[in-house]
This record gives sequence, C-alpha cells and structure tokens, in this order.
Amino acid sequence: MGFVYDASNTGMEPLKNGEYEVYPYAYDVTPARTTGNKMIVMNYRVRDDIEQAGAGSEIRFDNFVDVPNSRWRTNALTNATGAFQDKYDFGTIENWAEQMLGKPIRVKIDLEANSNGKSYPKVKNFMKSQVAMTHEPTVKRAKQSTPNQQSNVTPFSQPKQQQTTPDPFAGGSGKPVDISDDDLPF
Repeated sequence: MGFVYDASNTGMEPLKNGEYEVYPYAYDVTPARTTGNKMIVMNYRVRDDIEQAGAGSEIRFDNFVDVPNSRWRTNALTNATGAFQDKYDFGTIENWAEQMLGKPIRVKIDLEANSNGKSYPKVKNFMKSQVAMTHEPTVKRAKQSTPNQQSNVTPFSQPKQQQTTPDPFAGGSGKPVDISDDDLPF
C-alpha cells in the first residue's frame, strides 16, 4: 500500500467543555506578570492510552502562583494524584511541579475566550483518575533531580535499570589501531 489520503484522519478535534483523563507533562517556572511572584505554568496531555475525545491534545498554561492564598490549587492537583500523604513537604514549588509530572489525573475544563476571540481550555477542577495508565507517559523534565528533590514517592513505574556493557576499548594502549581494507566488511 502506498501513501494514501484518509479524510477521516485529519488531526485531533478541538477539546470541548467536559472532563478528560490527563497527566502533567511539562512545566515552566516564570514570574507572575502583575506581582512578580514565582509561578509554575503547567501543561497537560490528554491521555491517548484510553479511548476518549481529544486523545493526545494539550491543555496548556495552567498557572500556579507560589503564594499562600493560591496554595489550594497546588493542593487540589496533588490530592488528585493520590500519590502523596497529607503534609508531604516538597521543599519548593519547583520540586512540587517535578513530582507532578506523569501522574494520571482527571480534569474538568471550560473553554474561555481570550482577547483575540480564540477559545482555549481552562482547567476548572482536579479529580482522581478513573483509569489506570497502561504505559509510562512521556514528560519534559525541567532539570535533573538534585538530592533535595528525592522523595519516598513511588513513581508511575520504576525506571528501567540501564545495563552497562564493558567498554571493549578500555584498558587499551591508546595507540592507533591499523586495520587493512581487506578486514573491512564493506
């Protein structure tokens, strides 16, 4: 079969008001525009490991400002993951964001119009996921973990152990190797 046009496969349909199974897949740390307070901008991916409208789509620009009056939103997202005990100390909002990546949750979104008249999904509520993940999600980590970011939380799945094979060139003399053209397979 060649390269075939399929009119039924022309991209993802736009998200509509409703509930979606998602996971946080990326975040950015930036100052809030009006106050300059530290802010996490979280992005979510609509899960494609289950049958649902908008699978693979993104819900972007969900803001979490690091001030006591807004802590309820970080608490709501953390609670929806079901992965942390009450009073768990993340240390910093960046560590919190890093720990949220890849955790399955359910969100309720409403479409809101911006100043250009375009609609975009806005997260209105966080809930526990109703469907277990079937594969490890792809996430964009902001940075490598440092010792103070380590936690006793079990991630979605344990990372696969990298197998190391011995370096066949280790312990060599460091001298150039002379190989004749007759020894090459091509």
